[in-house]
Parts: sequence; structure tokens; C-alpha cells
Amino acid sequence: MVEVITNPTEVLLAVPEIYATSVSHPNLTPRTLDQLKAIASRGDIVLIKANEDLIGWGIREILTKNLKEVGLMFIKPEFRTASAFAALARGLAADPGGLVLASYDPSLIRHAVLEFGFREANLIQVIIKSRGRFLAKRLSKDSRRAVAGHLKSSKPLFAIRGKK
Repeated sequence: MVEVITNPTEVLLAVPEIYATSVSHPNLTPRTLDQLKAIASRGDIVLIKANEDLIGWGIREILTKNLKEVGLMFIKPEFRTASAFAALARGLAADPGGLVLASYDPSLIRHAVLEFGFREANLIQVIIKSRGRFLAKRLSKDSRRAVAGHLKSSKPLFAIRGKK
């Protein structure tokens, strides 16, 4: 059974592994240890575990006072099952506020729309909703590298949950 963990004390213990994976995995945009600790302290890192083993995580990063971006979603390859994905998605969507999801995976966007009240959006809508913060985050060297790798083979897709 997959368990969702959001307790900041327990999440902080997983930050070193999240950091190490994010800096070594080409599909993830790394965050610093300090950034991850701050996100964990706010309760915005969601872990999933199976039999007490950490199998995945995702974060919610503040874009504006009323909007967060879902990101850094990762499930270890040997644990990539529908139940693991559903648990992580449910944990991340539990935040009652506005959320933005950017993905290159159409099934992830579709799942967010059908299960968690998101609506499909385009880049302009996301930029406006985030007051430019979504775009500004992507100007860092690490973010540009991750995005460039994806753009060679995929088209970015977006979904927003919250007031229009």
C-alpha cells in the first residue's frame, strides 16, 4: 500500500535524497537544499512511501499569494504504478488553493482535469495568472537546461485550478 506523507518533520528527513536525485536526474530542475528545506517547512513537499521506503515525491512552490506550482514530481522507476501516481497526485492536489501544473505528459494533464478540478490552459494564461512568476522561474540556467531537453521531443501542456 502506498502512503502519503506530509508531516514536515518526516519530510525534512527526505530532503537530502530529494536534492541528490534532482541534481542528478536530467528531467528534473534542481532546487537548493535551502529551497527544499523551506518548502518542506511550509508543508509543501509531499512524499509517498511503500513499506516505509521512500518511493516518490512532489512539491508545491509559491508563485503568488494565491497560486502554487506543482513540480519536481518523481517516482522511482521500480515503483511507477497507477497506485503510486494516484497517491502522489492526491497528496499534491490536497492543497485547497490555486495550483498550476506544467507537464509534457498529456495523461497527467487529463488526470488533473478529470480528478482534481483543474482546467486546461495555455502558456499565456499561466503567465498572467502567476503575474509573470511562472516565466521568471524558467530563466535560471538549470531550469532552461531541463526545459530545452524536453522541448526537443515534447510540447508543454498546462492546467490551472482556482478562480479564473
